[in-house]
Amino acid sequence: MPSRSDIKLYLSIRWKLILSIILPLIIITAVVMGFTLTRIFEFASVSIREQELGELNLYAQGIGAEFEGLSQIATTTANILSLDDDVTGEELYDILASNVENNPLVYGAAVAWEPFAWNDDTRLFSPYVFEDGDSLSAIDIGAESYDYTDGNWEWYSGVLEQGQAIWTEPYFDEGAGNVLMTTFSAPIFRDGAFAGVTTVDVRLDALNEDAALQFSDENFMILSQSGHFITHYNPDLVMNSTIQDQVAMQNNPEFSTAVERMLAGEFGVSEVNDMFLNGGMVEGESWLFYTPVNATGWILSSTLPRSQLTSELWSLMSMAIYGLALMIVLIIALTLYVSSRLSRPIKTLSAAVSDVARGKLDTSIEKIYSMDELGRLSVGFNRMLKNLKKQVEIQSQQTAARQMVEKELQVARETQQALLPSEFPPFPERREFQLHAVSKAARHVAGDFFDFFLINPHTLVFVIADVSGKGMSAALVMAVTRTIVRNLAENGKTPARILAETNELLRESHGGSAFVTILLGIYNTNSGRIMYANGGHSPPLLVDRHGNARSVGEATGTIVGMLENQEYANAEMRLLPGETLLLFTDGITEARSPGGEFYGEGRIRAFLEANHGKSAEALCDTLEKEICDFQKMNLADDLTILALRRIGSRMTRVLEELFKGKKSE
Repeated sequence: MPSRSDIKLYLSIRWKLILSIILPLIIITAVVMGFTLTRIFEFASVSIREQELGELNLYAQGIGAEFEGLSQIATTTANILSLDDDVTGEELYDILASNVENNPLVYGAAVAWEPFAWNDDTRLFSPYVFEDGDSLSAIDIGAESYDYTDGNWEWYSGVLEQGQAIWTEPYFDEGAGNVLMTTFSAPIFRDGAFAGVTTVDVRLDALNEDAALQFSDENFMILSQSGHFITHYNPDLVMNSTIQDQVAMQNNPEFSTAVERMLAGEFGVSEVNDMFLNGGMVEGESWLFYTPVNATGWILSSTLPRSQLTSELWSLMSMAIYGLALMIVLIIALTLYVSSRLSRPIKTLSAAVSDVARGKLDTSIEKIYSMDELGRLSVGFNRMLKNLKKQVEIQSQQTAARQMVEKELQVARETQQALLPSEFPPFPERREFQLHAVSKAARHVAGDFFDFFLINPHTLVFVIADVSGKGMSAALVMAVTRTIVRNLAENGKTPARILAETNELLRESHGGSAFVTILLGIYNTNSGRIMYANGGHSPPLLVDRHGNARSVGEATGTIVGMLENQEYANAEMRLLPGETLLLFTDGITEARSPGGEFYGEGRIRAFLEANHGKSAEALCDTLEKEICDFQKMNLADDLTILALRRIGSRMTRVLEELFKGKKSE
């Protein structure tokens, strides 16, 4: 019989294997792979930066080459006019028309003569040919628009002062082209004296469109020599702000230093931490890339958060880590297998366990007399069998009780369903709109709900909500919330007032322990006007007659039932004939496939664009089926969908479009 001290010092085979093989292997592998992956990440990050900067520089060279080619048009024209004194006015217009017609990037071309340089009877003569829809138009700027010699027009005065060709700052050419453009001006010299300029105008909106396609998600911008935004990922800043304004606004020394390098014409990338980007603060490091356009003196720049550029790299590293983890798991499994082979007495215990698994609870382990783990395990196993018999009896009783609870939950679910509208179509006599809704619970009892009812012949109230939590408690809160909302709505209160009073009533009854996201709307069936309030609920999607889906109905207040004395605002939207408003809970966007992928709003938009012509009922049913199939019927959260579609005749749609056009004017 071993003493107590011998038992304390005993070390099992399993722990010997773990300490001598598995644990050192895990430590060594983790250190080596950690060092290797760190170096790979650093090298790959540098490569990504160089690639991004190279692409930006290549695009800058492309712009430079295009603008260099455009400048040759004006330079060639200036050389011709410098040598040929006999060009007639008609020939001059023909040359300019050819410059515009043969070059798609050229919006207009002009020749502007010095006072009385054209002839002694004409002070100013400046023929200008430009695009006018699908044809060309021509005017005389000097006679019909403005005095270009008054010193206010850089395309003329800049060349006169410098005596050489220039690209102007972007400007709006009022009275001539009436468009935002930049101009290349080349001087005309006759007998060694300045005689005028030739110009080509390049529309900058075409440059904006091309940049938007090339750098759609890279916060791209083009700066003029003075720092004005020619192209910007926020169109409101184009020609309305400068990079210097952004420096003053951000008050970020790293950003300020980067801008100084940009305006100095340098080529490179700067690291900027915690900068404002695209309307919000981007925490952490962002990479600011910049390169000059030598032909025009402009600067191209793009800004991307480092996390965005390295996200794919992180994914690859994660895969490598998962592979390493799998290898370690396999080694552990192999070690356990070897240990089982070394511990043959365990087979005796295994046979006994198999008997128990077949239901032979009178099995017992005998003929194992050792005092090691196997001996102690055999004693414990025999005791366990006795306890197991007792547990089987207890389990049978618990199973019967659980079945009774499940039956009660089913009854509760049926009761809850009775509270929701179940007759569809709900208003078959109404032809001016369609309304349908579906709700599916993740458990027997859900926390989602929807409701709708008419408070007068032309006013429809609709509501969709998501109660926190699941099961019976969420269902009770749902029933209370529905009753409160109905009572308040039928008293003629506004959506904002309904949410505010519902918030206080829920807080009084639940003390802030339960909260609800609610979107409530009051729809005028004649005009299509919707007054709504959104208490922290997912914004709905509006689908127009062409299938274009956009998000509307942003939150006008916080969630309902948590904080006291909350204010909610009313907001309005308008549903045009043929348009559909789709409301849903987060069980739609946050639905997960078995692989862990979210369904997301992008898939909802694609679904609506593909099915926009369907009725409200077909739209709800098809979307519900798609979400259930996406999750393989294993719902992680309740899902609720409500669709409101306005129906109108062809004449109604024409009148609506006419009204909409006049309003925009």
